[in-house]
Amino acid sequence: MSEPITKKPCIDLCDFNKYQICKACGRTHEEKKSWKRLSPEQKQAVWHRILASHGSGASKESKALRALYRKAEKKRKDSQ
Repeated sequence: MSEPITKKPCIDLCDFNKYQICKACGRTHEEKKSWKRLSPEQKQAVWHRILASHGSGASKESKALRALYRKAEKKRKDSQ
């Protein structure tokens, strides 16, 4: 199994809805605050969830989220 993507999924458009979920990246307010303390596996699980929920559309935010993940994935593969 390959190493998880640990780069944060922030696309610099923070705006939380009434459920304390960022409208841009899909992380909860708590996930954003505790990102540095999450294990690599927890970070990867967050990535999988937000790519499914916020990264699957045609909006510019969805495209930015997918692009950020692809960039982090490429950087990880290049460093191996």
